[in-house]
Amino acid sequence: MTTKLIRDRIPEIAAARGQQLQVHTAGTNEMVSLLLDKLDEEALEVSEAASNEELLGELADVLEVVHALTRLNGWTLDDLEAARTRKHQERGGFDGQLVLTVADEEDDR
Repeated sequence: MTTKLIRDRIPEIAAARGQQLQVHTAGTNEMVSLLLDKLDEEALEVSEAASNEELLGELADVLEVVHALTRLNGWTLDDLEAARTRKHQERGGFDGQLVLTVADEEDDR
């Protein structure tokens, strides 16, 4: 049996189409695991987006998962933004588009 985290309104949408889904409410530990799986799934979909419009939608999905993980851990979105800002101040962001090149071990032979 396969389980997959779905958005809250999916059962309602499925019912409107005549489909009945078997769902249960996840506990905290299961939810953390499911959200991490969902983050992997959504990140892959970001990398596979075929258009800017699709990319925007997939990024929104990633952000939804990040927001859910944030709330599940008892943090606010302000806490998340403060952590992001702190890391940005300490290490910078990606605005400079810097790329590190590292020699492979095989190159040293």
